Amino acid sequence: MKFRDIAEFIKLEHTLFDLPFIYAGAIIASGGSYNFVKYIIIFITATSARGAGMSINRIMGLKYDKTNPRKKNWALVTGKMKKIDAYALTLLLIAIFEVSTYFLNRVVLALSPVVILFFIADPLMKRVTSWRHLFMGLTIGLGVLGGFLAISPVAPPLIIYLVVLISTFWIAGFDIIYTIPDIDYDRANNLKTLNVKYGLKNGMIISSLFHIFTIALFIFIAFIVKNIYYDILLVPIVALIIYQHIVVNPSNLKTIRVSFFNANSFIGIIFLAGMIISFYR
Repeated sequence: MKFRDIAEFIKLEHTLFDLPFIYAGAIIASGGSYNFVKYIIIFITATSARGAGMSINRIMGLKYDKTNPRKKNWALVTGKMKKIDAYALTLLLIAIFEVSTYFLNRVVLALSPVVILFFIADPLMKRVTSWRHLFMGLTIGLGVLGGFLAISPVAPPLIIYLVVLISTFWIAGFDIIYTIPDIDYDRANNLKTLNVKYGLKNGMIISSLFHIFTIALFIFIAFIVKNIYYDILLVPIVALIIYQHIVVNPSNLKTIRVSFFNANSFIGIIFLAGMIISFYR
């Protein structure tokens, strides 16, 4: 398969959601020093982990993807990627992930199997609980902790746990929006989401509440870093979070794409810029 096909299979572009937060954890741990070699290894670690997680999700969800009209063109569904190739790709990505954690430090290496277990549990959650959006958010949010430990394998400060919570609730909030097109399919196949359990209107309210909490955490961090430039960068972050709720129209699938990807792609990057400015003084 071509690299473009693999990138599409593992949704490589979705690393925009978690990579900046992982690096934020590393920046906080660095405390103003530079370790570019480790930053490169973190990139390899994070990208391979994200790819493995998405590949596991594709394999475990194939039973449902085959009958979901929205996913009819996905590589495993069409046969463009064979299941054996998906397994091989997953094992390769896990191997890259494990080797790269070895070159970071022993703590990250020891914790790496936990990450894989979270990746395996994540696709199962949609069959178990309607609140699985939070589990997915936490699965990705743990990367913040990983980024910190990769640089400084000691007990993390409060700000790291706050960033984990930000990532968790931010991702959970926009995942509720992302699952809008599947509400009828999920309901018919007993797949659990907050939209299915509480209805679309209430699902959007919960998504908004998650993002209000996210904004509150972003603001709380301002009192920790005490940097005017971070305060300024909070303005576009908050604006983008609000924008995705204004622009989304559940009856118009194009607005869901705009809300989910276009708005959220920049939030992590802006936040990372705020952390760099605050900790590299």
